[in-house]
Amino acid sequence: MTDRPRRARAATHGTHAELVAATGGDAFIRHDLSDPLEGPGWSLGSALIVPRRTHTRRLGLVVLGRPDDVAGLALELVGRGDTENPLADPRFLHATVERPAFEAFASVVPLTDPGGDWEWMCTRTAPPPVPGEDRVVGLDETDEDEIQALLALANPRTDARPFETPGQRWVGVRDDCGALVACGVLDRTLSGAPILEGITVRMDLRGTGLGLAVTAALTREAVRSDGFCTLGLYSDNDVARRVYHGLGYGDDHLWSSRRLLRADPTRR
Repeated sequence: MTDRPRRARAATHGTHAELVAATGGDAFIRHDLSDPLEGPGWSLGSALIVPRRTHTRRLGLVVLGRPDDVAGLALELVGRGDTENPLADPRFLHATVERPAFEAFASVVPLTDPGGDWEWMCTRTAPPPVPGEDRVVGLDETDEDEIQALLALANPRTDARPFETPGQRWVGVRDDCGALVACGVLDRTLSGAPILEGITVRMDLRGTGLGLAVTAALTREAVRSDGFCTLGLYSDNDVARRVYHGLGYGDDHLWSSRRLLRADPTRR
């Protein structure tokens, strides 16, 4: 009688460097996860599950890898029992899953709405000057009310919070009457990576290149200071995707974020 081959067990990774190595230098893991980590990560084959605190301070899990490996890793973690299963840890409120592996993960781990589909990109190349950049000017705290009003009007889904954190670099464009008609910010993620947020153009001026000009100016500043820049967008924003790709952004990661469905502890 021959012994059956032992199934590979998930490996645990306690440092940022270990996770970067385990994913072959994945750009999202390298730039978006904080160092030190929010907690250990687990890998099996190409799959990785690791805690991540979002830019808005929500704690959840990132899940990436091939669908079969993701399902296998989730099954192993679920099989450990609640005390050793990070998927049952009540601190983790949601999961952000690479879209190709979403169905595989959801077949093992119950998920629920609300959630959303979004994309992450980065670039290491400064874009060339684009038309309209000469109109881009710096903004400061005295412009906060105007920025807030423009975001509320033309970009209510943004996570940008004007001047909520130190070091934000807001820029904008004004029309001939002095009204703020476009804006955007170069901010920092919790990992310290430069990230663009709040790229907004007043609705009647969309398609005139103002968003392109704001994005190009901020991207060039980030690449000059840090050597790269990152951003995120909702997956239904086809226009923004074309703009960002046109400026040299790539390393696209397509994500689906959903809440982890927790059992009601009052029910037995």
